[in-house]
Amino acid sequence: MKPFTHLLTLSLLPAIQAKLLLDFNATRGDDPSTLGTLNLEAERGDKPDSNSDELYIKLGEDPDGNPALHFHRDEGYIRAEYHALKDEMESDTTYYIGYSLSMAQLQQSLMIWQFKEYSAYTDGSGGANIPLSLEVKEDALNFRYQASADDGRETQWSVVPELNTPHHIGLVINTSDDGWVELYWDGEKQEFDTTGETRLSATTFPGQAEPKFGAYRGEEVEIDTYVYAIQIGTEMEDIVEAAGL
Repeated sequence: MKPFTHLLTLSLLPAIQAKLLLDFNATRGDDPSTLGTLNLEAERGDKPDSNSDELYIKLGEDPDGNPALHFHRDEGYIRAEYHALKDEMESDTTYYIGYSLSMAQLQQSLMIWQFKEYSAYTDGSGGANIPLSLEVKEDALNFRYQASADDGRETQWSVVPELNTPHHIGLVINTSDDGWVELYWDGEKQEFDTTGETRLSATTFPGQAEPKFGAYRGEEVEIDTYVYAIQIGTEMEDIVEAAGL
């Protein structure tokens, strides 16, 4: 092999090894269905299968005119989310998630992301309902962890985001009963308040957990969030744009 060809081949290896599993960008005008399965919920158990004026997820603009996927719920409506990588995530695997969004309200119990358990919790095996989440508690956005069905979600880190301002979130999740999580906020790796470390040991995949993006709970007020980009991959380089790295 000629030296130049050899160097070129080596330079391409990381891109070949990495696997981009999901890539949504509002500026490109990507179809929202790129994100996965639409989950809308009006009242509890009332799950419409399409957008309405009161409850929707559709391409539009944020208040500053930037292209964004607009998640909207009128007061009293419960859920506007996309369920990503349904039945695709595997155990003992490290996933990289980038998420760029802005929030118009900082409402108690509003959840903008959840790693939802679909097996060990529902079949009574003792898995956590929501092992990991980003949700509003006490006027701050909290990263929370639930170890099992018998434990409540506990805050591991928090920040007060600027409203109507784009923020970047990066999540690295190793899916296992003895897995771990790393968190980035606006491009900076974060220490968890509970441990002082940048890696949180966690049961992340008790059965079949998958990410959901959008707006869940906090139904006492009208809710708007604006999503600019979401990327999920198998290497850090896959999420550089969405995570603001």
